[in-house]
Amino acid sequence: MLCSNCSSKEAAFHYKYIKNGSKNEIHLCTDCAKKLGYINDGELSFNPANIFGELFSLPQFIRHRAPETSCPNCGTDYNSLSRTGFVGCDKCYDFFAKQIDAILSKIQPSTIHKGKLGGSEGKKIERDNTIKGLKEDLQKAILNENYEEAAVLRDKIKALEGEGGEK
Repeated sequence: MLCSNCSSKEAAFHYKYIKNGSKNEIHLCTDCAKKLGYINDGELSFNPANIFGELFSLPQFIRHRAPETSCPNCGTDYNSLSRTGFVGCDKCYDFFAKQIDAILSKIQPSTIHKGKLGGSEGKKIERDNTIKGLKEDLQKAILNENYEEAAVLRDKIKALEGEGGEK
């Protein structure tokens, strides 16, 4: 693709922008990009013989952006996990627990799976989970010495347990 400005050299700089609601593109050679102020001297210079020098002279914020940690069991690293979404083994879930929770909280409302089951078995499991949650709340209320709330929770638990024929 030739330069949009001089139409004689190969374009090395491509700039896309939106103006008045329409998408526009500029394709410039290095010289025209410098003349028009899009780049500074040396920004597009690349020396293939010095590729390792270029890589190791990256700014600090790029080099240390994501620390390279890997699962001690399988060797899966965090960058691979975040790029693919796949873990290497069951130990990765424990090793990357904080990172996985952060990723999941960005893409779904909760990190706890609440599936649904149909029929009477589903209702029983739902009731059992409700009772379990109420019992946890009851323990917290007792520890905080909030006996009024504890009494209400106790009554709710007894009512739910009575529905299932449990005691």
